[in-house]
Amino acid sequence: MTVMGERFSAPEPGYLGFALMSRRNWLFASAACLLLLAGCEPLTSDELQHEAGSIHSTAAEGALLADGVARQRSLSSFVRAHAKELADAADTSARKLHDASVPGSLRQRTSKAIDLATRTSTVLGDLELSPSDPQQAAGFESKLKRLAAAAERLESSL
Repeated sequence: MTVMGERFSAPEPGYLGFALMSRRNWLFASAACLLLLAGCEPLTSDELQHEAGSIHSTAAEGALLADGVARQRSLSSFVRAHAKELADAADTSARKLHDASVPGSLRQRTSKAIDLATRTSTVLGDLELSPSDPQQAAGFESKLKRLAAAAERLESSL
């Protein structure tokens, strides 16, 4: 190809693709390093207290939702959707805590919080699957109240 009297040749096949792939790989590697470094800070007592408070709130709200079903005062479509949202919130808390770098002094209480979040999510998932059964909902309400109380005790211990 000739442009303004100078002759240019096309790049060798794959050359441009190689340069773009190298740049993409470099960007991907840089982003991965940043994410790894961001996740390396140890969990603090305040952060654990915040997550325990979230678990407490989620379980307490789930208990109110189950109470509405037990008293036949809630629409099953609402219960199904809201129970799923609450279960997802409990799962998020469990994942955050599971993925955190936990110092030895908080390991036992973090494990307790993960267990509470996981159990809360399970009960809320059961409520989501049975959004119109008053008898089952009464049982779910009782379990969620106990989980909320345990999460509140954990929260206040931090």
